[in-house]
Parts: sequence; structure tokens; C-alpha cells
Amino acid sequence: METTLRGWKFPIEIDKNTGKIKTIEDNENVKQAVKVILGTQRHERKIVPNFGTDLRAFMFEIVDPRFISNLKTSISSSLKLWESHIRDLNVSIKASSGPVSQVEAVIDYITDIEPTQEQISARIDSNDR
Repeated sequence: METTLRGWKFPIEIDKNTGKIKTIEDNENVKQAVKVILGTQRHERKIVPNFGTDLRAFMFEIVDPRFISNLKTSISSSLKLWESHIRDLNVSIKASSGPVSQVEAVIDYITDIEPTQEQISARIDSNDR
């Protein structure tokens, strides 16, 4: 299969044999991009202030159906905006109950590069007041 997408590996590393920055390709590049999007708070990057998600804004909120819906929408819209190679995106939210809720977002998608199912999860700790 011909490589269609290549990017730097994060965290950035130098290949000791070639002296060049290590790269990743195709679906691994998309998976890494999704992790970077999820791990970047909006307005964190000064040059591209809308890049990323608002995941940290959900911390310490009451975990209820509205919270889950808003979180799901925030993740979905950010990934659709910033990663153009994702197809068939599905975001599901798992939440525990109790005084301190643990929230996990499970992101399933297929890329337009190599159509295999990929899954990433992100954990958000929340204080259920």
C-alpha cells in the first residue's frame, strides 16, 4: 500500500541512525492527531486559538444527561473540524456515579486512508456535586 499521509511522531524524537525526526504514517498518524486534538485545550495555541477541545471545561461539572450530551457534541465537533481523514465517527460516554464521577469518552472511527476500525478513549475526572 502506498503511504498517503505522513507526519512527525509525538513526542518529537530523533532517529539515531538517520538524524532525522521520526515520522508515522497513515492510520497511526490520524490516531496521533486525534490524541493531540483531545489533549489540547481550545485557546491554548496562540496561532490557532480554536484548535483542540473544551474537555477541561467539563471537569467539576455535575454528570447528568445534559453533561453527557454536551461532552459528546464537543468531542464530535472538534474531531470533525480538525481531522479530515475520519469517517463514521461515533463518540460514546461512560460515566460512574457517586461523589466523584469518572467519565470516559470512547471514540470509534474509520479513516479514509485504510478502512479499519480504530478506537481511542479519553478519561475526564469530574466532581459530581
